[in-house]
Amino acid sequence: MTSISPVFGNQWRPIPLLMMHLIALLLMLSFIFPSGFQLWRQLDSSLFLTLNGTLAEGDTWAWIWAWANTRYKDMLLAIVMLIFIIFPGFGFRRQQLQQALVGFLALMLSLVVLRYFFYEFSEKLDLSGPSPSLVLSPAYLLTELFPDIPAKDGSGRSFPGDHATVLIVWAAYLIMNTRCLGSYLAVALASVMILPRVVGGAHWFSDVAVGGFSVALPLLAWAFYSPLLLRLTRWMEKAFLPLFQLIGRLPLLKQLPFFNP
Repeated sequence: MTSISPVFGNQWRPIPLLMMHLIALLLMLSFIFPSGFQLWRQLDSSLFLTLNGTLAEGDTWAWIWAWANTRYKDMLLAIVMLIFIIFPGFGFRRQQLQQALVGFLALMLSLVVLRYFFYEFSEKLDLSGPSPSLVLSPAYLLTELFPDIPAKDGSGRSFPGDHATVLIVWAAYLIMNTRCLGSYLAVALASVMILPRVVGGAHWFSDVAVGGFSVALPLLAWAFYSPLLLRLTRWMEKAFLPLFQLIGRLPLLKQLPFFNP
């Protein structure tokens, strides 16, 4: 294990650690203070009316966005995200793959904890509210345009954007390890996959730009500029190793790079 380049930071780097927290704090302050909130809402409203307005005809373009807002797309996207982690060339080298998967699980576990406290904080300050599709007019609802497609196009409490936060963390995890064609592709994919909720109206743009990054940045700071996430990952690796060895004996799997680093 010691010869494998770690997927997270292995030492304390206080300056970038504090800087990422500062950026997250400034984003939140810009959203909390009334004057900043009004500016965000102006941008939010303009973007929603422009993007959602492209759905007005209810044509093939709108049909694509309807499916892009379903759980089926989310499940397919989850598989694609996993492929980027368990196959080399997308951000991790062959010998890093097992640690990369466990590291991502550690990130998601930490995200759940951080998300809980952030949600409680948002509730106390009453930062969340209905999504743009429930507030602005005209709003072209995907569920009305395509009743047979189980699209998500509204939310009673849309802040922060959980879907966007996961995508931001995933893409950053890859590109902060290795800058290559695969990791740049992950960033591009994450950027595109954030759009459906904004176009459909389930989230304001600020749910992503403020909510998503305000959660993701501190988590990534502790992951890459402190040794804490690496310690958790190495502890989890020991627990998962017997399972990886067992599954890796299966004929169809043992030749995969993940089980044969």
